[in-house]
Amino acid sequence: MRDAYKEFDWLATYGPFYDVSCVSFARSLPPREALTRLGAGPGDIEQVTFDGLQERTMECIDADNLRSDYVGALETAGWTVLVQLWTGSAAFNRLLPTLSQGTEVVSISRNLHADDHFTYAIDGEEITCFNQLSPQTRMGSEPDRLFLEMWEVGLDPHHEWEGPGLHATFQRSFALAKKLTGVAFSQSMLDMRFLAARIRNV
Repeated sequence: MRDAYKEFDWLATYGPFYDVSCVSFARSLPPREALTRLGAGPGDIEQVTFDGLQERTMECIDADNLRSDYVGALETAGWTVLVQLWTGSAAFNRLLPTLSQGTEVVSISRNLHADDHFTYAIDGEEITCFNQLSPQTRMGSEPDRLFLEMWEVGLDPHHEWEGPGLHATFQRSFALAKKLTGVAFSQSMLDMRFLAARIRNV
Protein backbone atom coordinates (compact mmCIF):
# COMPACT_ATOMS: atom_id res chain seq x y z
CA MET A 1 0.00 0.00 0.00
CA ARG A 2 2.94 2.30 0.67
CA ASP A 3 3.83 2.09 -3.03
CA ALA A 4 0.47 3.62 -3.94
CA TYR A 5 2.18 7.00 -4.23
CA LYS A 6 3.86 5.94 -7.48
CA GLU A 7 0.77 6.81 -9.51
CA PHE A 8 1.50 10.41 -8.56
CA ASP A 9 5.14 10.42 -9.67
CA TRP A 10 4.16 12.55 -12.66
CA LEU A 11 3.57 15.48 -10.28
CA ALA A 12 7.17 15.43 -9.07
CA THR A 13 8.71 15.69 -12.52
CA TYR A 14 9.75 19.12 -13.69
CA GLY A 15 6.58 20.82 -14.86
CA PRO A 16 3.76 23.11 -13.72
CA PHE A 17 3.33 21.41 -10.31
CA TYR A 18 7.00 20.84 -9.58
CA ASP A 19 8.06 24.26 -8.29
CA VAL A 20 5.28 26.19 -6.53
CA SER A 21 1.67 25.00 -6.63
CA CYS A 22 -1.41 24.25 -4.57
CA VAL A 23 -4.03 21.57 -5.31
CA SER A 24 -7.14 21.37 -3.14
CA PHE A 25 -10.19 19.10 -3.04
CA ALA A 26 -13.55 20.41 -1.82
CA ARG A 27 -16.40 17.96 -1.21
CA SER A 28 -19.86 18.58 -2.72
CA LEU A 29 -18.98 22.14 -3.68
CA PRO A 30 -19.51 22.97 -7.37
CA PRO A 31 -16.58 24.70 -9.11
CA ARG A 32 -18.41 27.98 -9.57
CA GLU A 33 -19.40 28.17 -5.91
CA ALA A 34 -15.87 27.25 -4.82
CA LEU A 35 -14.40 30.08 -6.89
CA THR A 36 -17.02 32.49 -5.58
CA ARG A 37 -16.21 31.54 -1.99
CA LEU A 38 -12.59 32.34 -2.73
CA GLY A 39 -13.57 35.82 -3.83
CA ALA A 40 -14.08 35.56 -7.58
CA GLY A 41 -16.75 37.84 -8.99
CA PRO A 42 -19.58 36.10 -10.89
CA GLY A 43 -18.60 37.90 -14.08
CA ASP A 44 -14.93 37.01 -13.69
CA ILE A 45 -15.31 33.25 -14.04
CA GLU A 46 -14.28 31.87 -17.42
CA GLN A 47 -13.77 28.48 -19.02
CA VAL A 48 -10.20 27.55 -19.93
CA THR A 49 -8.04 24.61 -20.94
CA PHE A 50 -5.07 23.71 -18.75
CA ASP A 51 -2.79 25.50 -21.23
CA GLY A 52 -5.04 28.54 -20.86
CA LEU A 53 -4.85 28.21 -17.08
CA GLN A 54 -1.07 28.31 -17.23
CA GLU A 55 -1.10 31.34 -19.52
CA ARG A 56 -3.55 33.27 -17.36
CA THR A 57 -1.59 32.31 -14.25
CA MET A 58 1.51 33.98 -15.65
CA GLU A 59 -0.51 37.06 -16.64
CA CYS A 60 -1.81 37.38 -13.07
CA ILE A 61 1.50 37.07 -11.21
CA ASP A 62 2.13 39.85 -8.73
CA ALA A 63 5.53 41.26 -9.65
CA ASP A 64 6.30 42.17 -6.04
CA ASN A 65 5.89 38.74 -4.44
CA LEU A 66 5.90 36.47 -7.52
CA ARG A 67 2.56 34.93 -6.58
CA SER A 68 -0.46 34.43 -8.81
CA ASP A 69 -4.08 34.76 -7.69
CA TYR A 70 -5.56 32.79 -10.59
CA VAL A 71 -7.32 29.49 -9.80
CA GLY A 72 -8.79 26.75 -11.96
CA ALA A 73 -11.53 24.39 -10.80
CA LEU A 74 -13.04 21.19 -12.16
CA GLU A 75 -15.53 18.71 -10.74
CA THR A 76 -15.06 14.95 -10.48
CA ALA A 77 -16.64 12.19 -8.37
CA GLY A 78 -18.47 14.63 -6.10
CA TRP A 79 -15.40 16.77 -5.38
CA THR A 80 -14.13 19.99 -6.91
CA VAL A 81 -10.42 20.03 -7.60
CA LEU A 82 -8.86 23.49 -7.34
CA VAL A 83 -5.55 24.09 -9.07
CA GLN A 84 -3.40 27.11 -8.39
CA LEU A 85 0.07 27.48 -9.84
CA TRP A 86 2.67 29.85 -8.48
CA THR A 87 1.18 30.29 -5.03
CA GLY A 88 2.27 29.09 -1.59
CA SER A 89 0.23 27.36 1.08
CA ALA A 90 0.47 30.02 3.79
CA ALA A 91 -1.45 32.54 1.74
CA PHE A 92 -3.97 30.13 0.24
CA ASN A 93 -4.73 28.45 3.55
CA ARG A 94 -6.00 31.73 4.95
CA LEU A 95 -8.99 31.18 2.68
CA LEU A 96 -9.62 27.58 3.78
CA PRO A 97 -12.08 28.50 6.58
CA THR A 98 -14.34 30.11 3.98
CA LEU A 99 -13.84 27.38 1.39
CA SER A 100 -14.49 24.55 3.86
CA GLN A 101 -17.59 26.07 5.48
CA GLY A 102 -20.25 23.35 5.62
CA THR A 103 -17.98 20.84 3.89
CA GLU A 104 -14.47 19.39 3.99
CA VAL A 105 -11.32 20.38 2.12
CA VAL A 106 -7.99 18.65 1.56
CA SER A 107 -5.19 20.95 0.41
CA ILE A 108 -1.68 20.08 -0.75
CA SER A 109 0.89 22.77 -1.39
CA ARG A 110 4.29 22.60 -2.98
CA ASN A 111 7.06 25.16 -2.62
CA LEU A 112 10.40 23.82 -3.71
CA HIS A 113 12.09 26.90 -2.21
CA ALA A 114 10.38 26.76 1.21
CA ASP A 115 7.92 24.27 2.75
CA ASP A 116 5.38 21.76 1.47
CA HIS A 117 2.18 21.44 3.51
CA PHE A 118 -0.83 19.15 3.82
CA THR A 119 -4.01 20.53 5.37
CA TYR A 120 -7.33 18.87 6.18
CA ALA A 121 -10.17 21.23 7.12
CA ILE A 122 -13.84 20.66 7.99
CA ASP A 123 -16.54 23.30 8.35
CA GLY A 124 -14.14 26.21 8.67
CA GLU A 125 -11.82 24.44 11.12
CA GLU A 126 -8.29 23.21 10.49
CA ILE A 127 -8.41 19.61 11.69
CA THR A 128 -4.93 18.35 10.80
CA CYS A 129 -2.00 19.98 9.05
CA PHE A 130 1.69 19.23 8.78
CA ASN A 131 4.83 19.98 6.85
CA GLN A 132 5.27 17.06 4.47
CA LEU A 133 8.94 16.73 5.44
CA SER A 134 8.13 16.52 9.15
CA PRO A 135 4.83 14.62 9.54
CA GLN A 136 5.67 13.87 13.16
CA THR A 137 4.89 17.52 13.97
CA ARG A 138 1.18 17.96 13.35
CA MET A 139 -1.13 20.84 14.19
CA GLY A 140 -4.84 21.46 14.15
CA SER A 141 -7.76 20.68 16.43
CA GLU A 142 -7.24 16.91 15.92
CA PRO A 143 -3.59 16.44 14.98
CA ASP A 144 -3.84 12.63 15.16
CA ARG A 145 -7.06 12.37 13.13
CA LEU A 146 -5.21 11.04 10.04
CA PHE A 147 -2.62 8.97 11.91
CA LEU A 148 -3.50 5.60 10.34
CA GLU A 149 -3.95 6.97 6.82
CA MET A 150 -0.63 8.80 7.01
CA TRP A 151 1.17 5.66 8.12
CA GLU A 152 -0.45 3.64 5.33
CA VAL A 153 0.90 5.94 2.59
CA GLY A 154 4.37 6.24 4.12
CA LEU A 155 4.10 9.67 5.76
CA ASP A 156 5.41 8.26 9.02
CA PRO A 157 3.68 10.01 11.96
CA HIS A 158 6.56 8.85 14.18
CA HIS A 159 9.32 10.02 11.86
CA GLU A 160 12.49 10.91 13.76
CA TRP A 161 14.81 13.69 12.65
CA GLU A 162 17.91 11.56 13.19
CA GLY A 163 16.48 8.71 11.12
CA PRO A 164 16.59 8.31 7.34
CA GLY A 165 14.96 11.08 5.35
CA LEU A 166 11.43 10.70 4.04
CA HIS A 167 11.07 9.87 0.37
CA ALA A 168 8.53 11.16 -2.18
CA THR A 169 6.56 13.15 0.38
CA PHE A 170 4.82 15.26 -2.30
CA GLN A 171 3.50 12.18 -4.10
CA ARG A 172 2.59 10.49 -0.81
CA SER A 173 0.51 13.52 0.12
CA PHE A 174 -1.60 12.97 -2.99
CA ALA A 175 -1.93 9.31 -2.04
CA LEU A 176 -3.20 10.50 1.35
CA ALA A 177 -5.64 12.84 -0.36
CA LYS A 178 -6.91 9.92 -2.44
CA LYS A 179 -7.58 7.90 0.73
CA LEU A 180 -9.61 10.78 2.16
CA THR A 181 -11.50 11.80 -0.98
CA GLY A 182 -11.50 8.79 -3.27
CA VAL A 183 -10.14 11.08 -6.00
CA ALA A 184 -6.82 10.32 -7.67
CA PHE A 185 -5.45 13.53 -9.14
CA SER A 186 -4.37 12.24 -12.55
CA GLN A 187 -2.60 13.77 -15.50
CA SER A 188 -5.64 13.01 -17.66
CA MET A 189 -7.64 15.54 -15.60
CA LEU A 190 -5.56 18.25 -17.22
CA ASP A 191 -7.34 17.47 -20.50
CA MET A 192 -10.64 18.61 -18.97
CA ARG A 193 -12.05 22.12 -19.20
CA PHE A 194 -11.63 24.26 -16.10
CA LEU A 195 -13.73 27.05 -14.70
CA ALA A 196 -11.22 29.66 -13.60
CA ALA A 197 -10.92 33.16 -12.17
CA ARG A 198 -8.78 35.52 -10.18
CA ILE A 199 -9.57 35.18 -6.48
CA ARG A 200 -8.97 37.45 -3.51
CA ASN A 201 -5.52 38.92 -3.39
CA VAL A 202 -3.64 36.17 -1.51
